[in-house]
Amino acid sequence: MNDNEKIAVMSNVIGIVKDFIDECSKNAAYPCVPTILATKLFRYMKRVLSNDDPYLDEKIASHREALRFYDSIKKIVFSETGFDKRLEKAIRFSILGNLLDIGVLNYTPPKVEEVVEKALKMDIYGDLNKAVNILLNSRTIVVILDNSGEAVFDRLLADVLRENGTKVYAIVKGGSFQNDVTIKDAFVAELDKSFDAVLDTGTDASSIFLDELGERTRKAIEGADVIVAKGMANYEYITEVERVLGKTVIYLLVAKCMPISIDTGIPLGKAGVIVHEAW
Repeated sequence: MNDNEKIAVMSNVIGIVKDFIDECSKNAAYPCVPTILATKLFRYMKRVLSNDDPYLDEKIASHREALRFYDSIKKIVFSETGFDKRLEKAIRFSILGNLLDIGVLNYTPPKVEEVVEKALKMDIYGDLNKAVNILLNSRTIVVILDNSGEAVFDRLLADVLRENGTKVYAIVKGGSFQNDVTIKDAFVAELDKSFDAVLDTGTDASSIFLDELGERTRKAIEGADVIVAKGMANYEYITEVERVLGKTVIYLLVAKCMPISIDTGIPLGKAGVIVHEAW
């Protein structure tokens, strides 16, 4: 790409941002959340690069790296005698798997070994006990997954919950958004070995954009007792549509930027559980 082409790309990026801001200022009903803008920008960059999945190699590598530790981590989780303790530990690994995120500016993901150590020692802010109690009493759960690599750790949630007779469905993206797990690379993470089914959104949006969501996945969400949503993009979007969903949502994330930290009350760089009960 020569200098003129680079300038044209940057000009178009600025135009996309300007159009988004203009729409936000003119239309009160427009969902002005960062993750919608991020989706628009990533879609544009895929067109510029003529690459439908720019992070595919990194995603596969992340899955494979996490899988090296999956069996040993599962043994740690299932070494707990009480079901509630197993679930708490699975939630810890699921949240801290969110540290494996190559899509955040200036954020350097730790080694998987470090995530294991952190999961056992790091404080979890927010509503961990409340989340455990809600999940214990739920019969059908959908888990909206986030990053690749992290998705392997999310399997532990399903492993524990299904032992209790709960139906657990994974929702992944239908097309690529940054380094998030998609239906194309879900098999590398072996999600089908832990979840009752792996469903895709039918779109490459950064979250479950309701105006783009596939019908099968929509029905799975409607039939669920609880939604578990991983990561910041899902938090940004789903908090805007909770009234429409009418479900209790459990957000599992690491606050990697100041706006999320302020909104959730989770200290910057720390892990947390946020429970928003059904409207």
